[in-house]
Amino acid sequence: MKRITQTLFAVAVAASLVVTAYFFIQARSSRISDQPVRSRLVEAGSAPDATRVPGEAAAKDKATSAIPLEPNETLLDLYSFNLDFDEEEEQILVIRESDDADGLVRVVLADYSPFSKRWTRAWKGSTLVTKNKTFQVSVNDLIGDHNLNIVCTGMNDANEQTMTIYWKTQDIDQRPTTSFAKVFEQAGSAVLIEGTERPDSYKLGQSNGESWPVSVWKADAESGNYLDQLRELWRWSFADRAYVLASTERIPGASIARKMAESILDGSAETFKAFLAGTWYKESIDPLSPGALFITFQSRDESVLFSGDGLIEVYGWENSNPTRYGLYIASRNQSVRNLRRLMDIELAAADAVNVRVFQDYRIKADISGRWDGRYRRLSPEMAKAFKRSPAMAAPAAFDFIGEFESDDGSSLSLDGTAYRIESASGAERGAYAVYELSGSTVLDMRKEAPDGQAPTRRSWIVTVGTKKKADGKVVRTLTLQEAKIGILGPEPIQNPPISYSER
Repeated sequence: MKRITQTLFAVAVAASLVVTAYFFIQARSSRISDQPVRSRLVEAGSAPDATRVPGEAAAKDKATSAIPLEPNETLLDLYSFNLDFDEEEEQILVIRESDDADGLVRVVLADYSPFSKRWTRAWKGSTLVTKNKTFQVSVNDLIGDHNLNIVCTGMNDANEQTMTIYWKTQDIDQRPTTSFAKVFEQAGSAVLIEGTERPDSYKLGQSNGESWPVSVWKADAESGNYLDQLRELWRWSFADRAYVLASTERIPGASIARKMAESILDGSAETFKAFLAGTWYKESIDPLSPGALFITFQSRDESVLFSGDGLIEVYGWENSNPTRYGLYIASRNQSVRNLRRLMDIELAAADAVNVRVFQDYRIKADISGRWDGRYRRLSPEMAKAFKRSPAMAAPAAFDFIGEFESDDGSSLSLDGTAYRIESASGAERGAYAVYELSGSTVLDMRKEAPDGQAPTRRSWIVTVGTKKKADGKVVRTLTLQEAKIGILGPEPIQNPPISYSER
């Protein structure tokens, strides 16, 4: 009898443990699935570049869609916004439908309910965007009614800018849910929201604000001049519950150029400096060719960079003086302080300038006038072709102090900061530096020069090895291959290498 009682007790304990584990797992699973996703970014499928997410912190997070996708939907991107000012954020999924012949980018709203603790597909909308890498989603109160609008921008296959605006609606006869109605959708050469500052009463929630209009710039099809444009002004109408066309203005191309020139050439050096900011390439040379020339104006750190033949010359931007058609810049080489360049820059077009460089001829360096000519602004699309990781210098891991000699009898002496070379042609001395760049060890030598002249710089890719001498002693060897140092690292030139052995 006692054995039966013990057996029944053991069975009861085991059953209770099983039941307890079951309910614990169920509760944990429910909590996990009911929690809202707060991340802002997803890496989806084969679109690793879809990272257009507001906020730097959001770009570090990874998330998946909070709701299941339809069989014909491909997730391109994901955003999180608090659209209804509650405690939880909603997800906006950027998708493309496989059975859509037009290839339009669409958005799906995933809403989290704290009552049911579930995510639901609340709404789906379309846009005019077909190039998904240009697609962006933002939210703002364009109407002025303290409700956030969903603004979808991007480009279509005709290379037009597009904008689609959605307005939050809640019908009384429908169940309470988040829904949006399309109130504006246009494409043109430019689509801009004309935002203005709103009063404090709006910011404090005491009154509504003025609705912001939208300007759409389109080519004038009735004009023979391709620069002539039409400017459509769209304003919000509460009666129509949509943006309506308020006016259309014809803008002649000559007027556009004149207005642009007036806005840039206002007599202020700061205005033209802001216009110059960025990289410009010489129009007469293919920017993708090895001989391309670039000038980069960096007004923030007061510098001008001349790039060409794999080298970059950095000049300090000392002062600017406005001229009738542009700017006159005085600059000084940051390495050779007595080398100056004076530049006369004139506005040539909306994205082009004419550059004339006046070298200080007291130093016989670069007097060919190769920097003179017309330069065009490097567009973001073209800049992508140059996108490479720049070479970063680091301290060298080798000790180069010592006395070395070559097979032809010349000697090389390195003492840590200075070098000396003695050969049949004479003696040479100067300063040197050793560093690692793009996986290569670089020896940078600056030869001393007579007063008033620029020191000569030569760079070498160094290969370190060992050699066993006749007496059995093992010594270090240095093989020097002359090279040019560019933004991508050292590039060997076609001179034979020089080999040295330690004495």
